[in-house]
Amino acid sequence: MLHETLKQATRQQHNQLEQLMFVDQIMNGTLTFDEYQKILTTNYLTHAHIEEALYTHLSVHLRQRLNFEERIKLPALLQDLEEAHITIPQTEPDTSFIDTSSDAAILGSMYVMEGATLGGNVIVKRLKNNPQLAPYQLNYHYYQVYGDKLVENWKHFIQVLDTIIPANEYPAAVKSAIGMFEYIASLQGWPA
Repeated sequence: MLHETLKQATRQQHNQLEQLMFVDQIMNGTLTFDEYQKILTTNYLTHAHIEEALYTHLSVHLRQRLNFEERIKLPALLQDLEEAHITIPQTEPDTSFIDTSSDAAILGSMYVMEGATLGGNVIVKRLKNNPQLAPYQLNYHYYQVYGDKLVENWKHFIQVLDTIIPANEYPAAVKSAIGMFEYIASLQGWPA
């Protein structure tokens, strides 16, 4: 199953990115507002740079099957940036690292983004209980973007991932997922 292959192959990159994205501070309730702004900026840049490229190159059949339009997270991130008083970073997207030559490669990149959305369910609970963030009255739109459809959307994505992509295309998906993790990590240096 491709999702298990991706999970195993990207474990190291996943763990490294979690540390860069302040997971320990999130989980123990010590995340500062500045750190939250940095996370938001990284997430915004990621989605601003790649959502359109993935959508444009994914086959029409898979766009429809995955309800891709409902998976767009950029509007939620824009709301969060506004609430956190972050000026929207103006950058030229560098999508050269994204392999858009096959659905397998695109789904590998999407695996990272959809997994982050699933993880957002745990994160948002911690953020809402963080006393350092409470004074800002944040709504955390990005972390709740799927609402009560979170688990349903994840299961549907995994089902498509595991049934559509043949085993001989797994390496393209793995390479793209690793590249996506590395790209997001590289954005952590961007000023919030």
